[in-house]
Amino acid sequence: MKAERVIALCILLLLISGCSAPLNQETGGGVQNSVNNGTGAGSGNASSGLNVSNSSAPVKYSNISAKSFTTFIDPREGAFSLEVPADWVVSNGSGVIRPYIDAGVAFEAKSLSGQGFFFQDPYGYVYATPNAVLNYAGFVEGSLYNPSEGVASPMMVKKYATASEFASELLQKSGLNASNVNLTERPDLLSNASPMISRQSAAELTFEYEYGEKRMKSTVLVRTSLVEMSGTGVWSVSVMEYYAPVEISSETELLALNMQRSFKVNSTWAAREQEEVRKRLGILAQSQSDISEIISSTFEMRSRTMDELNRKWDKYILDIEDVYDPDTGEHYIVDSGSRYYWIDDHGRIYGTEIAESPFPKENLRLLNCPEC
Repeated sequence: MKAERVIALCILLLLISGCSAPLNQETGGGVQNSVNNGTGAGSGNASSGLNVSNSSAPVKYSNISAKSFTTFIDPREGAFSLEVPADWVVSNGSGVIRPYIDAGVAFEAKSLSGQGFFFQDPYGYVYATPNAVLNYAGFVEGSLYNPSEGVASPMMVKKYATASEFASELLQKSGLNASNVNLTERPDLLSNASPMISRQSAAELTFEYEYGEKRMKSTVLVRTSLVEMSGTGVWSVSVMEYYAPVEISSETELLALNMQRSFKVNSTWAAREQEEVRKRLGILAQSQSDISEIISSTFEMRSRTMDELNRKWDKYILDIEDVYDPDTGEHYIVDSGSRYYWIDDHGRIYGTEIAESPFPKENLRLLNCPEC
């Protein structure tokens, strides 16, 4: 069906277009537990929530920089790494997830002191907006719809919700007796909109709640993004959260920020993923020729800004650059840190701080690095 191919394309464009870029802060735990248990979120979700041990008293960190960290590496594909406090436990569900073929990220870590950090993109389902075609086929709002015929997780038919609306829904479904609730629009957390994005929004939700004998504080950052094409709308959500007992919430915020900023994508994996996305785009273009122009422009944008999966995390986090050979037009993903990049006849790339070849006697060509 043409409609199903359009929906498949919308999902692909949604996941690669930067619409679910990471939020530049942290968020909080009781909300995630109830929602993950209550919505049937897509496969690969990191576990999350309020199952906190009371076995030790809260520890206050007077010097965050002196705290010991350990490196977590994505156990599934080696796609990314980040630094985690050594006394925190990372959830078994953390790593790359592929509920909709293209890569997403799920991560959660907790401490025995009741602290936690959570991120998932896409969070829960990818959603299809209601329309006449879906309604005629019996897929009313709230029903599950799988245009992939079982290859990927099902989508939920649901009208587009802004980040504030989605955050409010999360809190309502959590069943927590929340107090000091504050919901704020956060347009500053939005990345530069892709041409494919029809709508996007971001919001911050903070609240307090009782858990056992502890008074907890939670901060949740939500972003929603919508892609529309040929009368079909597909949207997704990214959620980031940190939470802790109130008395150590400030220290937890600093620890979570350190984890988020240490996130680094493996450049070899990113290059391989980019090629796989290119192949999938080509297959869709052949079966849906009337939207091939949109696919082409989308990939051109990806080439200018490197792989859009990487774009989901701010450039200062990733430490990689997208460079290209002006003679051949071929792109390369390299580690950042240099102002100039050179390539030899064997494809080896060298970085320098000055605009002079590191090996003047060899035939090295200067690569173009638009954002160096």
